[in-house]
Amino acid sequence: MISIYNKICPELMKVVQLKNKNEVSSCIVYANEYKKLKKEVEKLNVNFYEYPFINAIGVNLTQKQIVKFAKTSVVGFISKQTKVSAQISVAKKILNVNAIKPEINADATIAIIDTGINPHVDFCLPKNRIIKFVDLIHNKIKPYDDNGHGTYVASIACGNGIAGARKFSGIMPNSKIISIKALEETGEAGAYKILEAMQWVSDNYRKYNIRVVCMSFGSSPLGRNDPLVVGAERLWNMGIVVVAAAGNSGPENYTIKAPGYSSKIITVGGLDDNRDENENFDFSKFKIANFSSRGPAGMYFKPDLIAPAVNIIGASFSTKTGEFYAKMSGTSVATPMIAGICLKVISKYPNITPDQLKIRLLRSCKEISHNKNEEGFGLLVINNL
Repeated sequence: MISIYNKICPELMKVVQLKNKNEVSSCIVYANEYKKLKKEVEKLNVNFYEYPFINAIGVNLTQKQIVKFAKTSVVGFISKQTKVSAQISVAKKILNVNAIKPEINADATIAIIDTGINPHVDFCLPKNRIIKFVDLIHNKIKPYDDNGHGTYVASIACGNGIAGARKFSGIMPNSKIISIKALEETGEAGAYKILEAMQWVSDNYRKYNIRVVCMSFGSSPLGRNDPLVVGAERLWNMGIVVVAAAGNSGPENYTIKAPGYSSKIITVGGLDDNRDENENFDFSKFKIANFSSRGPAGMYFKPDLIAPAVNIIGASFSTKTGEFYAKMSGTSVATPMIAGICLKVISKYPNITPDQLKIRLLRSCKEISHNKNEEGFGLLVINNL
């Protein structure tokens, strides 16, 4: 018989041991038999969240209930719910993005899980490219962003820069956009909401031809059973390219965030290009951004690659200042750059798999620091993808 201690993640076990028997903990319960687990949870008469794409249910359980569930054969593992937080044209020249010529009629869609999206002119003119907005926080219909992070991330991936005479256009400026608001105004969210967003993608990716998911956020990883890692890998296995931020917790090692902790998906670290005030750059002065999280992640080197992440301009309309753009730094900046490049590659090779695409990217990298736990394979410099 498997010990219940092998079915409860260590971080949750610590929390459980500190609480009295009637205090609740937010849990992700993985099922051996999903339908039977759901019936057992329904008997508790409490609110719960369904994530069938990873055979799991999110529910608040008491210490006694956690132990009871761990003893049953229908439960495979119980994990703690984590908190995620948002991790926020010289870069295009550095990456050499024009080396990839996307197909004119490219139909791939990017889904951005973040704080939402403002209907900025860079997405809505000459035509509206926000084909779907999903609000998991306030259930609103019309697109909005009460933080600004999601709008900025979307613009780096696929803004057309029309409000700035195209100077601040993103990587793939003609792509279709789906914005899923799963992070609150503070830029934070519990794993329940992120998994709900992933479940929506799982349910709808064929309908909207979602080929890339961008996740510019992160949480402290819980090992191989981390819910965000499991969810991201399930999407990857469905044929969806998942791109996630390494995190902004450098320069220490062992600071890679989830879901970027996954060995499968594409995890992006940050480059400081040290350009001068005239936006000139020199490869010899490139270095890993101090804030960029470092690996290893379990047994693997992470991040997988790096992209420019310091003082990058993107869309962020402010009603107070009337400004259409803002300057930000972080692996949140680098992540949508790589997500946009993935869209470009997919437009050229529509049948490419996530694994094949990742290999192509890594083969096109140039080492900067020669330390795989700082940069992975290095800076993506596109030659012939």
